[in-house]
Amino acid sequence: MDTSLFIFINQGLQNGVFDVVMPFMTHRGYLLFIAIAVPIFFKDRRNGILITTLSILGFIIADHSGDILKHLIARPRPCHELENARLLVTCGKSFSLPSNHAATSFAVASIIGHLFRRGAIPAFVVAFIVAFSRIYVGVHYPSDVIAGAVLGGATGGIILFIHDQLSRRLKK
Repeated sequence: MDTSLFIFINQGLQNGVFDVVMPFMTHRGYLLFIAIAVPIFFKDRRNGILITTLSILGFIIADHSGDILKHLIARPRPCHELENARLLVTCGKSFSLPSNHAATSFAVASIIGHLFRRGAIPAFVVAFIVAFSRIYVGVHYPSDVIAGAVLGGATGGIILFIHDQLSRRLKK
């Protein structure tokens, strides 16, 4: 099922627009989070600094957690396993599960979405497109991306929980 869905996305959805947009989103999609965060600074600089700090922390933790899991699971990437995988970017030498791009994107999106409600939908749209792009460009299976999204969401949730607990204790 995972391979079939990979082939459908990687080859069946092939089109000229996606062939340009998806490699960009894979490599530079994170820049769109900055566009979402800029209005926060204009509205509330203190909250903007908080969101940026927690987002960077979430990014780092999700990325390192993903690296640890990749080495424990050691699942090969589809571009290394499947002869017919259509590759639009460099395949990469690391393992496949989970997708760190999905993990880091969803960690940042969950933090932005919780602390800046108006930015929730754009942040999750960006995270989804970044995650989807990893399948389309040929470097991850769908389950890699789902696992990365879960890891990122959990990372963001834990960071927000800890922040909430620390904030409550400091107010007392």
